[in-house]
This record gives sequence, C-alpha cells and structure tokens, in this order.
Amino acid sequence: MAQPQKKAPIKKKNNISDLKAKMGFGVSVEKGEIQNASNADKPLEWIIMPKAFQEATKMPGFPMSYVSTICGHPNTGKSTLINHAIVSAQRQGIVPVIYDTENNFDFQYAIDMGMDATPVYGNVNVEVVDPESGDVTVVKENRIIEYDGPFVYFNNAILMERYGDIDYSTGKRGGKKRTSAVIEDIVYSINEFLEAQANGDIDQGFLFLWDSVGSIGGLKSYNSKVGNNMFDAGTISAAFQDIMDNKIPSSRKISSKYSNTMIMVNKIWLDGTTNPVAPPSMEMKGGKSITYRSRLIILLGGQLKASVKRLSAVSKGLTYNYGTQTKIKVIKNQLPSPFNVTYEGEFICTDIGIIGMSKEEQEDYKKNRAPELLKRLNEIADSNGCNRVNDVNDISFEEKNDDEI
Repeated sequence: MAQPQKKAPIKKKNNISDLKAKMGFGVSVEKGEIQNASNADKPLEWIIMPKAFQEATKMPGFPMSYVSTICGHPNTGKSTLINHAIVSAQRQGIVPVIYDTENNFDFQYAIDMGMDATPVYGNVNVEVVDPESGDVTVVKENRIIEYDGPFVYFNNAILMERYGDIDYSTGKRGGKKRTSAVIEDIVYSINEFLEAQANGDIDQGFLFLWDSVGSIGGLKSYNSKVGNNMFDAGTISAAFQDIMDNKIPSSRKISSKYSNTMIMVNKIWLDGTTNPVAPPSMEMKGGKSITYRSRLIILLGGQLKASVKRLSAVSKGLTYNYGTQTKIKVIKNQLPSPFNVTYEGEFICTDIGIIGMSKEEQEDYKKNRAPELLKRLNEIADSNGCNRVNDVNDISFEEKNDDEI
C-alpha cells in the first residue's frame, strides 16, 4: 500500500510591500510631524486673484508651488497682474520677492492697488537750473528714497550691488564688480532666500516674481561685451533648472512646511523666418526651457499684435488714459484636474487694478473714480498751460483699438 506523501509547506512570496517596508519607504507621523519624505501633494493652493481674472480663466488665481508665466506684447496688462499677485501674496502671509530687471516697477501704482509699501523719506541733493542765467545750484529736498514693507525688491542696480562681485564660473566672490546685473544674480538670490527659509531664518513662504525674462543677459553674454541670445537661453536653462524642476515643485509635497511659487513675465518676439510663407509665430525670449518648465502660461492680448482697446477720460482737449481692455488666454495648462482646462476671456486693466467687462462694473468704476480722473486731467492741464476741467460732468469716455492710435 502506497504511503501518503507529505506536502511541502507553501512558502510565502515576498512582494513589493514587504520590500518597501524593509527598505524604510513610507512616512511615519510622530508628534504631528511627517518625518520621512512623502509622495503626497498638499491640496492645491492659490495666490488669489480678483473676480474678473477668475471669471476669464476659471481659476482662483495663480497656483502655489508651481512655475507660471505671463506673456504678451507691451501694454497688455502684464504689470497689472503682477501687482495683483503681490497684493494677494502679502494678504495671504506670503513674501513677494520682486526682480524688476526692466527697472520699471511703479510703486505708487502697486500701492494704489493695495500693496503694503511705505515710502521712506530722506534729504537728497537736487540740481536747480535758473531758466534765465542757466546757473546751476544744488539744494536739499526731502524726497522718497526707498519703499519698505513685507516684500523684497531688486532692480538691476540692487542686484549688481549685492551680487556683482561673484564670478559664477568659479563660484568665488571678491573679484572686480560687474557694471550690470546678470541672470545668475537672480538664481543666486532665490537660492539665498530658500536657504534662509530652510535654516529657519524666516517662517513664511515666498512668491518669486521676475519682470521680465529677456531684459538682462547671463554672465557669458556679459563677458562677450555684445550680448548673445543663444548664450542667454542656455544660461536660463542651466541656471534655473534646479529651481524650476526641483525646489519650487518640491514645496507642493505635504512634507514641505512652506509653499514657494514663481511667476515670470516673458518678453515675446515674432519669428517670421522659420516658415516665410506663413504668418509669424509668437516666440518667448529666453529660449524654450521656461516654456517647457512652466505649468501654466497666460497670454495677454493677441499673438501677432497687442489687440487691445485703450480707454480714456476726455475733456476740453485733454486725455487721460485710465485703462486697457485686453484679452486673456490660457495657452498652457498642466495643473491637476479640474483646473487643467484652458479658457479665454477679457477684462479691463485700470489705474487701480482689473475689473470685469460688465456694463455695471464699468459704470461703477467711472462713478467712483470720477474725482480722481478729474484730478489727473487737471494735472495734465496745469503741466501744459491749458484750461482746467471744472466738473466731473464735463468728462466723457472714449475707447480706441490699438491700431487706431
């Protein structure tokens, strides 16, 4: 009689969960803190923008912990959006760090829109020319010498003064100071702030704003003495790689204490050489790397031209341009659902920010701003020796397409 055979016990197979546990993957929560690196994102947060922006784009604002780009022809509303982002960041406890390499930031305009910035006054020497003799005398006047508040501001001069002695090819300081700021100065500065944040020197997130890409070159271009767009595109690609691919997006993770965001204004140019028989294509300065790395790109105005309407208050031959009606279009959107859909619309950029296209909003603006519009028209009258406007009822409103101006 055959003896029954004893079956070997079934050996349990290890799976990926066992391996991950053995290798220490996953997160542990102790005292309310996530100790290991998490692969989970925070809920999507926003730099909140005004209602008119939200209606046009179907987004609450600019996504935090992402790189966004604003592009468009001159005078299409790019600076207005930047100012709104600054104001919203301050109200949300986020520190705006402004890189104004166009040297064109209008503090008073930003303050009128709600920016927390206090003028600091000091005595400065001013040359006064006698209109009859031509003699020049120097007098002291109490003028605004800077603005202070919960923000950091850089223009080219400040960047050069702070970082102009760094040789980025060697990483050493103390050399001959450059006469111009370079792209690498911005990258060095951003890393300086992020390092201070990591060290606990500040307990807030950052909003980095650069206005604008294409306005300064890189160190290699600076050293060439004549500038080179290909050099600059290569510098942006290499210098910003870690910030745009790692440091900004990694702040989305739930393990990151802070959310850091970047918004860049990008100059554009029209390429009519690639396909001579087709209309020119809109291209962004600084090369393709920013286009590829931005998760959200917003175009203001048209592609081939500005395609805006200029809005003016007019009286007695005087004209004050108080607003611009512009298109806004999302041309790239790689945000999480349900915000990953592209939309387009219009709004009006005024001297106090953006308003919607409804007749009611426009009439409210004209009514509420009438005293200020009267003041601006009379300032123009005084500076040109013209008759002043006596009453707000003497003001009429005009709009013209940009190709009519």
